[in-house]
Amino acid sequence: MTQIALEGYGTASSIRNAVKQSSITMICAPTPTLNGSVDLRTLLAITAEVGRALRETNQYHLVVVRSTTPPGTTRGQVIPQIELSAQSQIGPKIGLCHNPEFLREKFALNDFLNPGAVVIGEADKTAGDKLESLYSSFTSPITRCSLETSEMLKYTSNLFNATKVSFFNEIDQACKAVGVRSDDVGRLMPLLALGLRGDMKEWGILGGRPFGGMCLPKDLEAFISFMKAKGTDLPLLSAVKQVNDRTANQQKASMVVNA
Repeated sequence: MTQIALEGYGTASSIRNAVKQSSITMICAPTPTLNGSVDLRTLLAITAEVGRALRETNQYHLVVVRSTTPPGTTRGQVIPQIELSAQSQIGPKIGLCHNPEFLREKFALNDFLNPGAVVIGEADKTAGDKLESLYSSFTSPITRCSLETSEMLKYTSNLFNATKVSFFNEIDQACKAVGVRSDDVGRLMPLLALGLRGDMKEWGILGGRPFGGMCLPKDLEAFISFMKAKGTDLPLLSAVKQVNDRTANQQKASMVVNA
């Protein structure tokens, strides 16, 4: 108990007591997939309990959702649930932010203390100010945005990580088909690809713009055909071509409309 007191930590036996003993409540509820869709039941149940506890406080209290939620969930479902349970509107008495976690399970504590950036999706400026003050001792850059942008950033980060793994798995299959060591390719390629080099990380991140030029379109199509002749299908790279073709067609259509 002495060590806990010296370090400034405390525990609570219930959500009600935790809310009473603090000015900021962070909800880190799981949002698993059920039948192919996100399951928000646990998050909303905890949100309702937090809302009921807020009926008993007269001071400003900030509720922070850290769970991974589809864009629109915090505004469309979490806020109404808090307002219903707390019998009070978000704003004057209750603040609301979405503050996603970007943690690896194995290195969660280190990643929490040293994030690449802190993302604060805020329902209003007062809520954002209070949450930013909590991170005042962090050296990481702080980005403040809408609730929906914050939610989308979390999903985009996870989706990119998933795509990166699948991309290199597909390259591994291609390497095996032509007798190349995929470990050597995977280790050296990030030093060479424009989108992964330190001075070019912003290359290609703006949407609505297809890739073009002398190399990318022809090399993508040629490599897909080359590997197909070797008996190896590349579904991810084939999808890359489909997305690029669609984006190019959409861009052309937009230019015709605006002409």
